[in-house]
Amino acid sequence: MNANASLPLNGTDGVRIEILERSDTALVIRWVEPGRCHYGEQRWRRRSAHKSGTCAVSRQKIRRGDAVFKPAERPAPSNATAMISAEIINNLALDT
Repeated sequence: MNANASLPLNGTDGVRIEILERSDTALVIRWVEPGRCHYGEQRWRRRSAHKSGTCAVSRQKIRRGDAVFKPAERPAPSNATAMISAEIINNLALDT
């Protein structure tokens, strides 16, 4: 993981997302969803999408089987259905 990386992003529906750390298989994200939930250091894992949806960052369509990052914590958090396209993450430049 890159411990020195931080990248704020604007998510859908007013969600504020900040990537705190990332590797090829995992992310640590600060997720702030006003009036619903706030996760200061939430762990996300790379996996294949089990169903179609929308990327929380880019609003691009995600198809079943696409590479995505999803929250990995148990019990399931409030944003458990959220997905971020792995392609979007791979294309981001993080300041180090």
